[in-house]
Amino acid sequence: MKINFGLNKHFSEARPRDKIGRALFLISTFLTLFGGLVLLFIVCISVLSIFGRMFFSSPLMGDFELVEMGCAIAIFSFLPLCHLKNGNVIVDFFSLRFPIWLKKYLDALSCLLFGFVALFFTWRMIYGAGDMFRYNEQTMLLKLPVWMAFVPGIFSFFLLSLVCFYTLIISIKSIDTRN
Repeated sequence: MKINFGLNKHFSEARPRDKIGRALFLISTFLTLFGGLVLLFIVCISVLSIFGRMFFSSPLMGDFELVEMGCAIAIFSFLPLCHLKNGNVIVDFFSLRFPIWLKKYLDALSCLLFGFVALFFTWRMIYGAGDMFRYNEQTMLLKLPVWMAFVPGIFSFFLLSLVCFYTLIISIKSIDTRN
């Protein structure tokens, strides 16, 4: 018995055809699901804290620490799949009347720039996590090591940079100057 939630068609249309693209898509999808689970955890923490505050005058200690770390992890986790599916916001006010080939060149340039920005963020987050680890930085109330929240962010930004360079190659291959 096969259960279809209506996602198969949507994912099969967005799935790249080549091996590297499929691997990036699969890893990005799992990372997105991880981010969604983190987001659900944050919602549960917030509900429990609000419930405790309303009925027992005692919220969960450190709930805001968990929420801020979890939101950062969730947001970082969604970036690679969003870029792979071309889901980023595009402001085409100036480029609306450009020829298609020029728009594709601009898309390729934006993939290149975004890839370098993602690599820069990866490098800086590795550096920041190292500092947090060396100085034993902890959250104020729960005493959680801060560097632990950096690990999913580092992985997400590194994967995002790979996705950006992959989409750069795909964008360059799709350029046809006859349009």
